[in-house]
Amino acid sequence: MPHFIMENCIGCTVCAQKCPVNCIHGENKNLHYIDETICIDCGVCSIWCPVEAITDPAGFVQPKRKAKEIQRAYVIDELCTACEYCIDICPFDCITLEEEPQAMFYKVARVHEKSCVSCKLCETVCAKGAILIDRDTPFLSFIQAS
Repeated sequence: MPHFIMENCIGCTVCAQKCPVNCIHGENKNLHYIDETICIDCGVCSIWCPVEAITDPAGFVQPKRKAKEIQRAYVIDELCTACEYCIDICPFDCITLEEEPQAMFYKVARVHEKSCVSCKLCETVCAKGAILIDRDTPFLSFIQAS
């Protein structure tokens, strides 16, 4: 069961803009809906919703928060092997490989926070545990890396 948009949706389109899998549809200023066949239950829509109109599968509504308070991905440099999986999966192109002054022979992933929506797709594909987002996603249905 995916996240659900309630009747108090104002049609601001923020959820649709932030959704990493494009499963949210609707017209501006009208009630939106989530295509449950596509939704991966990452919770991005609910953490960005400015009017608390989205519930998770358990019926919980995330409290409204400012954009700067939403957790973004970060990299643990010592664990990053520059495999590029996180770059390939990021739907918002907010991860790049950059030279690291302390590591003379390799690059490390860097997250550009202004573009990151906190979807956790990068975290799910990182086999080294080098890229993380500190928020719970108990319903995330994307295949977890092992």
